Amino acid sequence: MKKIFIIFALFIIQISFVNAQTLSGEVTFDWISKTQMERDENINEIRDEIFTDDLVFDYGKKEFKAMYQDKIKDSSRINNYNEISQGKKEDKDKYYCGFFWKKYLVAYGIQYKNKPDENLYYDAMGNLKWVDRYSPEYPNFPYTSYQYNIKGELRAVYYFNSKYDQYIYDENGKFKGRWYKDKMYDRKAKVIMTRSNWD
Repeated sequence: MKKIFIIFALFIIQISFVNAQTLSGEVTFDWISKTQMERDENINEIRDEIFTDDLVFDYGKKEFKAMYQDKIKDSSRINNYNEISQGKKEDKDKYYCGFFWKKYLVAYGIQYKNKPDENLYYDAMGNLKWVDRYSPEYPNFPYTSYQYNIKGELRAVYYFNSKYDQYIYDENGKFKGRWYKDKMYDRKAKVIMTRSNWD
């Protein structure tokens, strides 16, 4: 089970939620052609923009659970599990995102249409594991997404330049990489990961 949980965490780190809306944004990808100094300046500039004094690093476990008390356990787990396993991406109330290991659904995400500024991520048993909360600019680019664990602790911050271009930082502001389409680049413009679900 621990191995499956680690796989789920890696999926969360490398994807953005599948949303039925078509969003656009013009971005020129010049990461490879920049000098190291220019890349470092870019990384620091974005970090300074998103890691502000009003950023909540820890809501506290009690407060966070109180905020999500009706979502801690997915009351529609069996239905959601079945729908996602069959490839369904949305219903009248929500968008779905499934995370599979081989052919088995190990985790899933839900974005409620009446609350599009957050995504809820559950394990296969319907237990809430992570919450992504979007900045007020969402869905207009650029916007920021803040990922919290069930204890209300910040675990990652994503800066979305466009649908295809995201900067990722850990909870301490350390740069983890820049996704552009199907490739993640490190600060030296080296490809460190690829993904198949970028579009």
